Amino acid sequence: MVSTISAFWERALGVDGLMPEENFFDLGGDSLVAAKILALIQREYGIEAELRLIFDNPTIEEFVDAVGEELAAAPQRGAGA
Repeated sequence: MVSTISAFWERALGVDGLMPEENFFDLGGDSLVAAKILALIQREYGIEAELRLIFDNPTIEEFVDAVGEELAAAPQRGAGA
């Protein structure tokens, strides 16, 4: 998941070779870029994360952990089908 999310950040921010400790805001991130990243997360993992998720977890490392928690809390796809 780390490499996928890092690739999303790189794509949305237009930066290559990001490290897990890099900060979204230091890289020039704003609400529009965050919305792009969250759209990619939704498409890939099927969760609708709120914008604050990236603002509250501004490093890739923190954000990956937060997305993992969101995935764990989300109902499983196809459950009960």
